[in-house]
Amino acid sequence: MGFKETVLKAGQEPYFIAEIGINHNGIFELAKRMIDASKEAGADAVKFQKRNFDALVMPGVEIEIPTGYLSRDENDLPKEEKAFGTWTYPDKRLEFTDDQTLELWKYSESKGLDFIVSPWEERSVDFIAENGAKVIKLASIDASNYQFCEYLARKKIPVIVSTGMSHWQQLEVTYRIFKDANCPMMFLHCTSAYPCPIEDKHLRCLPIMQAMFNMDVGFSGHGVGFEGTLGAIALGARVVEKHVTLSRNMSGPDQSASLEFDDFKALVKQSQNMVKAMGNGRKDFLPSEEVLHGVLAKRIVTTEPIKKGVALKPKMIRTMVTKQLGGLLPDKYYFILGTAAVRDLPENHILELGDLVIGS
Repeated sequence: MGFKETVLKAGQEPYFIAEIGINHNGIFELAKRMIDASKEAGADAVKFQKRNFDALVMPGVEIEIPTGYLSRDENDLPKEEKAFGTWTYPDKRLEFTDDQTLELWKYSESKGLDFIVSPWEERSVDFIAENGAKVIKLASIDASNYQFCEYLARKKIPVIVSTGMSHWQQLEVTYRIFKDANCPMMFLHCTSAYPCPIEDKHLRCLPIMQAMFNMDVGFSGHGVGFEGTLGAIALGARVVEKHVTLSRNMSGPDQSASLEFDDFKALVKQSQNMVKAMGNGRKDFLPSEEVLHGVLAKRIVTTEPIKKGVALKPKMIRTMVTKQLGGLLPDKYYFILGTAAVRDLPENHILELGDLVIGS
């Protein structure tokens, strides 16, 4: 079975992941509030990150003591904010215990939300796999970490792979790892800049990715606008991941590059409308067009008297507004040329099929 059969649900397009990530600032109750807000805003899933520091950081490497202030809530706004990229990594203050993670997992599912985790090392992979993860998210930094990809693939749990900081040749190797392991996977097009400049989104990668790997694809956006997501959906993205926050003014590593929940809710609605607007690809005369057609439609009218048995020539007819429902529409022009009148027809006569000898 493929990714869409194992993860996505019918009518769930696009599938929206609210990336809470580390924007809870390590505060458990804040994380629960963000789960509530994600549900209210229309998310299908929430996503967190998980790191086991002993397994992540090489022995002997000193992790500097974190100094960046972390807001306690959306009303705790510092006067000064550190620039993105200057925060200490990794920051133990932003991590939850296993028990806390399981409680958030249970809480999310009680709200009808899928719970997704990005594991940053093997112990965290084991933890979420052993506790019944339905899907795993692989962070962009590990998209070309082939040894780690192999470890994930052996779990046979569907994997969503963000592709920031990667090129096509690397992704081909990553794809083959999961394909050979018979592990369902999906790529999300992504640019790992927080926030991502509009000119660096390169959304045209989406249909290329879709064709290259013959799979459904998605989009992970790191901007505060809507254009990247809406463009991605128009180009085929079935899954959308966006970072969320209670306030972009909060202090924390990813807060300023995230969507506040009112904006996330509006984006979900606009994205659903985008899917509706894309339609089914058929070009039909639609019921919604009938009113205007009735007002503007022309009919085929004779420009001169036509004797019975005379074949129609272009100069004998033209299209005109008649303000009547009956009569031949202009698209019958080629169909009736050369046909003969069954009776004498006056000038300015609105032609009907019954006026003409139509071959069998």
